[in-house]
Amino acid sequence: MLLLPGGTVALGEHEGLCKLLVDFAENNKPIAAICAAPSILGTLGLLKGKKATCYPGFEKYLKGAEHTGEQVVQAGNIITGKGPGATIEFALTVVEKIVSKEKAEELAQTMCVKK
Repeated sequence: MLLLPGGTVALGEHEGLCKLLVDFAENNKPIAAICAAPSILGTLGLLKGKKATCYPGFEKYLKGAEHTGEQVVQAGNIITGKGPGATIEFALTVVEKIVSKEKAEELAQTMCVKK
């Protein structure tokens, strides 16, 4: 899985990372991005026809995506998170995707979070 942290719009200027993201998307490998980072996926066209979310003000970069405004959105192998307030739900969704639903539920219970 590739996981892009928030507040890192400059990552979209890194040619190697952009090529890797496209490769992951083309090969149906999991990608997760939170806060402003989903804008990178949108700019690369990786969200076209998918639902997604991002930090308010970055919606215009989600080219071809349906912006939901939800805290976390999973569309196929791509997970997007809205921002800092979504980090726990985002992390649990990532765990569910790469480990198991049971592990995500176990972690949520341990952290006293409803999943």
